[in-house]
Amino acid sequence: MLKSFVAAVAMASVALVGCGTGPAPSASVEPVDRWFTASDGVKLHYLELEGKGTPVVLLHGYMGTAGGAWVAPGFAQALAARHRVILLDQRGHGESDKPHEAAAYGERMVTDVIELMDHLEIGKAHIGGYSMGGSMTRVLMARVPERFITATIGGAGVEETDEALKAEAEARDPKGTDPEEPQILERFNSAMEEQPEPDYAAYEAVAIAWGTWWPQPIDLTRIDFPVQAVNGEFDNPYSRTMRMTRELSQFENVIVPGRSHLTTIVDPLYLQSLVAFINTHDPQ
Repeated sequence: MLKSFVAAVAMASVALVGCGTGPAPSASVEPVDRWFTASDGVKLHYLELEGKGTPVVLLHGYMGTAGGAWVAPGFAQALAARHRVILLDQRGHGESDKPHEAAAYGERMVTDVIELMDHLEIGKAHIGGYSMGGSMTRVLMARVPERFITATIGGAGVEETDEALKAEAEARDPKGTDPEEPQILERFNSAMEEQPEPDYAAYEAVAIAWGTWWPQPIDLTRIDFPVQAVNGEFDNPYSRTMRMTRELSQFENVIVPGRSHLTTIVDPLYLQSLVAFINTHDPQ
C-alpha cells in the first residue's frame, strides 16, 4: 500500500503530462543541475532556470521531486520567460541527501530554503509550493516574511482556529474526487516500475518529524505581501482558506474545478493562475 501511494504522489506530474491534461514543457529552456551543502552537512540538489528577472523559489510535495512537480508540467519554463527560477529537491527527496533520522527534517527543511537563498544571494523572492511545499511556504511566511515578494500556497492552507467557522467551511467543501484519478493511478504504477527504488526509510523519517512538528503557528494579520492559494475542488478548498480569506490583507483564492489533491498540480488553470499572480505582483 505504501509503495502504491508513493507512486501516486511521486509520478503525478509526469503521468498527467503523458495523459495530455497539462501543457507540454518547452524544449527551449533547460534546467541546470546544481548542489549546495546545508549547514548541517546535508548535500542538497536544486534545479535552476536562468531567466532574467526577479527570483522564484518553488518547493515540491511529500515524496515528489523538483523536476516532477515543476518542470514536467511546464511551470518552470513558463516562469523562466520573466524570472530566475529555483527548484529545490527538499532533503530526503530527489537527488538530495536522504538522512534516515527524523531529527534531520522538520525545522531543518525550513532552514534549507533560507540557506539556499543566502547561498544564491537572493534577498527576496516569489516563494511557493504544493502540498508539503505549500505548507513549507506557510512556515517560511511566519519565519522570514521579509524574504517574500509574494507567496503561493498550493494543495495546502492554514487551519481554521474558530470552531464554528471551521464547521461552516467543512460543510462548504465539495465531496467527491477527480474522475480521472483511477486511470492516472494506473499510469503512476506503470511509470514507477521503471524508476529506481524510492528511499522509504527517508520518507518515513520525514513523516515522523512532521508528525511531531506540525502544525506551526502563524499570525496572518502581520503578512503584508500578496498571497495566493490554489486548491482542487475536491481538496477541502474552503477549510484550507477560510482563515486566509478573513485575515490576509492581500489574498487571491483559486479553486480548480473537478480536481483533487493528486491532480490539481498539473491542471492548466493552476499554471496559468500562478504565473499570472507572480507577474502581476512583480516589482516594477
